[in-house]
Amino acid sequence: MTHNFQFGLLRYSSVNIGDEIQSIAASRFLPRIDCLVPRDKIKKFTSGIKTKLIMNAWWMWKPKNFPPSKDIEPLLISMHISRHIRKNFLKPDTKQYLIDHGPVGCRDRDTEEWLKSNNIPAYFSGCLTLTLQRNPLIKRKDYIIAVDIPHEVEQEIKKRTTRPVYNISRVISPYFTQEERFQIAKIVLYLYQSAHCVITSRLHAAMPCLALETPVLLLDSNDEILHNDGRYTGLMDLCNTVKENDFMSDKNSYDIATPPRNPSLYLDLRHKLIEKCSEFTGFNNEQSLLDENIVPELELLKLIKKNHKKILRTLWWIKSNHILKILLKQTILRKNKYDLNY
Repeated sequence: MTHNFQFGLLRYSSVNIGDEIQSIAASRFLPRIDCLVPRDKIKKFTSGIKTKLIMNAWWMWKPKNFPPSKDIEPLLISMHISRHIRKNFLKPDTKQYLIDHGPVGCRDRDTEEWLKSNNIPAYFSGCLTLTLQRNPLIKRKDYIIAVDIPHEVEQEIKKRTTRPVYNISRVISPYFTQEERFQIAKIVLYLYQSAHCVITSRLHAAMPCLALETPVLLLDSNDEILHNDGRYTGLMDLCNTVKENDFMSDKNSYDIATPPRNPSLYLDLRHKLIEKCSEFTGFNNEQSLLDENIVPELELLKLIKKNHKKILRTLWWIKSNHILKILLKQTILRKNKYDLNY
C-alpha cells in the first residue's frame, strides 16, 4: 500500500533525557515511524514527501533553524518557546508559519501569553507526556526516586526514610546512539512508574509521573533560572508542590512514608491531548510502551559498559578524566550507597 505522506518523530542532540521522553509520548500516536526529524535542524529537513510531525518540544537552541521545512506537516502542540530566543525567534516568516498552522498548543501559560501578545492564536495544551500509558504489570517497588534535586534536599529525604533513595540525573552522554537514548528513556520511565514516590524539581519527571500514576512531589526550587524562564507556569498547578525552603524545615507537610495521591487536574488536559493527536495522525496506541520484564540496573550497566571506551576516545578535549568519572556516575544514577558499583 502506498501513502502520500509519512510519519516523523523528533530526535535530539541534547544532553537531556527528558527530550527522548517527549518523543516516546508522541510515538503513541504514530502507526509507524518512517523517519526521525532533528529538532535543531528542522528547517533543513527534506523527505520529498509530506511528513506528519507532532511538534511537542522545547524550542530551540538556534532560532534561525525555524520555521520547519515545507516537507513538514506539523501539529503545533505542547510547545515551549524559550525566553532566551524569543527576540530572535519571531521573524516575519516564523510568525506567519505559526498563524497559518495554528492555533499553537502551548506547553505552559507563559508561552501562550507571549504568543497571544504577538497576535498569534494560541491555547494552553499542557505537556504531551501527560498522555503516557502506564503498564499495569509493572509492580510498585520500595525505592524513592529523586530527580535533579540539590544535595541538601537529597540528604533531608534520607533522614526521613529507611527506603533506598536513587538519584537520577536528566544529563545523558551525547555519545549514546539514538536507539540507546530511547532505550534509556524507557528505563527511566520504568523507574518512575515502579517507584514508591518521586521527588523532583523538573517537569520532565513530574509530568510523566502524573500520567504513570506515581505519587510525585514537585519542589518549588530556589533555582532562579527555573523560576524566571516561564516553563512551570500552568504546570506546577497540576502537582503536589512544596517550596524547597519549606521542605527543609518543619513546615514540610509532604508525607514520604504515605505520599498523597496526585491531583486529578491533569486528566482534562490529557484527554484533550489524546483527542487532538489521534485526530491528527488517525492512530492511538492504548497499550503501554514500557516493558515490565526489564531489570533497569542491569540494562543501564550494560549500556554504560558498552559505551565506556567510546566516551574515553571521543572526549579528547577534556584535560582530566575527572569530568569523565562524573559523567559516568551522574549520567543515569548519581552514586550513593544504594547504587551499583559500576
